[in-house]
Formats: sequence, C-alpha cells, structure tokens
Amino acid sequence: MTLTSTSQLDRAHDGVMIEPDETDPAPKPRRRTFTVEYKNRTLDEYDALPKGGAGRGALLRREGLYS
Repeated sequence: MTLTSTSQLDRAHDGVMIEPDETDPAPKPRRRTFTVEYKNRTLDEYDALPKGGAGRGALLRREGLYS
C-alpha cells in the first residue's frame, strides 16, 4: 500500500500515524582484528601446504578467512 503525502498528513492529524522507532534492533558488527602472531602462524601453515592442493582452501575456510 502506498500512501500519498496528503493521506499521510490526514492520518497524522487524526493521531493515527506512528513514529518510527529510533533504536537500531541489531548493532553494527565489528570488524575482526588479527594479531601479528596469528597472521604469521597462519601464513606459515599456509605456505607449508602444497600449492594447488585442497589443504590451503580448507585452512582458509577453517580460519574463517575464505568461504
């Protein structure tokens, strides 16, 4: 249903119009941060796996870095 500005004004004068809720129901997600130690450990583990193998993708998916 589409309300024209006239019908919105009429409803507002009748007291039927409801104000939108100002609070956000879901907070904005925070970006993840990684320590230098975690990055180095993950890169070392990644580099130790054979190139082109499924292990590299599995590692990245396990760590949540690639879907």
